[in-house]
Amino acid sequence: MSQPLYGQRSDPYAAPECPRHPGVRSVDYCKRCNRPMCTQCVVPTEVRSICVDCAGRGRGNLFGSARAARPRQWGSVRVSAQTPVVTYAIISVCVALWVGDILTKGVITQYLGFTPIHGLYQPWRILTTAFLHVNLMHIAFNMVSLYAIGRALEPALGRGPYFCLYLLSALGGTLGVLGWVLIDPSSASTVTVGASGAIFGLFGSVFVLQRAAGIDVRAVAGLLAVNLLYGFIVSGVSWQAHVGGLLFGMLATWGMLALGKPRSGMTAKKQRRRLYLGIAGMFLAEFVILVVTYMVLLNI
Repeated sequence: MSQPLYGQRSDPYAAPECPRHPGVRSVDYCKRCNRPMCTQCVVPTEVRSICVDCAGRGRGNLFGSARAARPRQWGSVRVSAQTPVVTYAIISVCVALWVGDILTKGVITQYLGFTPIHGLYQPWRILTTAFLHVNLMHIAFNMVSLYAIGRALEPALGRGPYFCLYLLSALGGTLGVLGWVLIDPSSASTVTVGASGAIFGLFGSVFVLQRAAGIDVRAVAGLLAVNLLYGFIVSGVSWQAHVGGLLFGMLATWGMLALGKPRSGMTAKKQRRRLYLGIAGMFLAEFVILVVTYMVLLNI
């Protein structure tokens, strides 16, 4: 039996092995890097297919598309994918509402702040409360924290998923406050405001993302522990919102990672649709928990 010459395969017509799955024959070549792909590594696009590695590198963020990563021109302002537009918008809304609350002598908090006894009949309060603040120190601390985490997390997730995560975490914080009423019914008339529940959810998201990437999470875990402890020690701080926002933010991020990762046989557009359908399901689940909690409270 003759042996192949140097540089030849024994079967010149045999497909090469997939570099990501040794022993598995490839079915195509990536149109970007030209490396072989097996059926598990193929990510279809509008023109031919790319591998999962190029799909991950070319999106600009964990869940977005390559198109979303391109800079855009808004009038005379050039906005890139790294600009935390949503974070700036949230900060602007929070500051505007805080100033408006001062000028109206608390009228905005009266109608937008969350009180468990009003939340069932005025449901907008469950989210609007995450944009309100009591005093200068309150809003300054929260906005500095939001900017610090948002300028890194928003480009990583993409603006849409990031904003959804903020709202899911804010709603989780409200659920934490509402759940505490089951234990302490006297807290049903307490007004709770602040973005801290949502911000804890964002920090929880960083913990999940770093852990999924194999990064040492001791620093962010220590930061979370210190801030949680602060909420338990200092009076007037809603630790219930902190715990609720943290838990739901972590769960939401875990779900987004599971739904948004590249899959063979699925285009980027379909993956993004799958992600947002999953996010819609998360909102629905939180609202179901909210309604069930109120039903339990009404029967106590």
